[in-house]
Amino acid sequence: MEPHGLAGVRVLVTGATGFIGQRLVERLVVQERADVRILVRTVARAKPLARFPLDVRIGDVTDPAAVETAVADCAVVVNCAKGAGADRAARRAVDVDGVRNVLAAAGRTGARRVVHVSTVAVHELPVTGEYDERAPLSVSKEPYVAGKRDGHRLALDTGRTGRLPVSVVQPTVVYGPGASIYGRDIIDELRTSRVPLVDGGSGTCNAVFVDDVVSGIMLAATAERAPGEAFILSGPAPVTWNAFYGAFSAMLGADSTVSVSPEQALQQWKESARRPWLVPEWLRSVRQDAVLRDRLLSTREGNLVRRAAFRVLPDAYFEPERWQPPAPADDAEPPLATFRPDVIARLSSRAVASTRKARELLGYEPLFDLGAGMRVTEAWARAEGLLPAPDA
Repeated sequence: MEPHGLAGVRVLVTGATGFIGQRLVERLVVQERADVRILVRTVARAKPLARFPLDVRIGDVTDPAAVETAVADCAVVVNCAKGAGADRAARRAVDVDGVRNVLAAAGRTGARRVVHVSTVAVHELPVTGEYDERAPLSVSKEPYVAGKRDGHRLALDTGRTGRLPVSVVQPTVVYGPGASIYGRDIIDELRTSRVPLVDGGSGTCNAVFVDDVVSGIMLAATAERAPGEAFILSGPAPVTWNAFYGAFSAMLGADSTVSVSPEQALQQWKESARRPWLVPEWLRSVRQDAVLRDRLLSTREGNLVRRAAFRVLPDAYFEPERWQPPAPADDAEPPLATFRPDVIARLSSRAVASTRKARELLGYEPLFDLGAGMRVTEAWARAEGLLPAPDA
């Protein structure tokens, strides 16, 4: 891969320990020979990048003072930070307030380019046809979509004013070494459950390998025509969800996907939404898993719970036969995984994400087709122990 002209340039990366951010930092240091600074919440989070000569700053994008200090003297700022976790307010603080803080600090310190990493999920996905950066924004209230949409709008509007050179990139379905949603999670689902593919996985998967996304980010940081624009970053050609999941199934040596209709997938989601209460499920897990039980009850809190249980629960609850794991049924099938309605809609869609604008204005040319990208992904997954041994 050719350098993008960032040698010696001081570049700040927020969200540097995430999937995309980590690979961006690696290539900025190794390929570009850039002077890289990262903003992380704790020193421990920077451990995966400790082998590189980095300027590590401790702070959070939700803290304006920390962001101001980190952005100082940086010519290029790339915001890869993304909200996570169950706390909606905390997620939104990263996805919206964090973007605002980065833009404000970059404006005050005179950064010559800001790149904000958004997503195509901010758009309403059509059922079929082609869509690009002009597609209507989603009205979804789902925390991830809502936060990324509002952060996307804030960054793009700022760039279009001309007061700050901001570019926005919108990756599609990003996979590759280190991926969680489209990597570890898929492997785990295929190993432990039956995975429903809508209409046999015939919908369109706009997959893109992580290195192609990183190349697009660096182009957006350097191309003259990038400021004030958003760019969809996808792979050389779309594939089907069947081919995408099939590549992971091939790594595992078994296919545990099942074809379902959209209606069946939605019904499965509704049924799964009737979730059992936490306490009975926790007690059931403790009873059935001796290792888990011993580990939990050996903790200080576990001892307190055990003493309280002996005082308030009937003696029959502690009879030995109640604590034996149930005998597995010979014909038991793995459970059927469930997907949220928005994921089902994505799996059903046959719409193709257009990269025409990125190709024309940035010179973006994705290099990794699905075969090449999955070969690298498989090597990583085996090194991480995510796949069974070849002779297993």
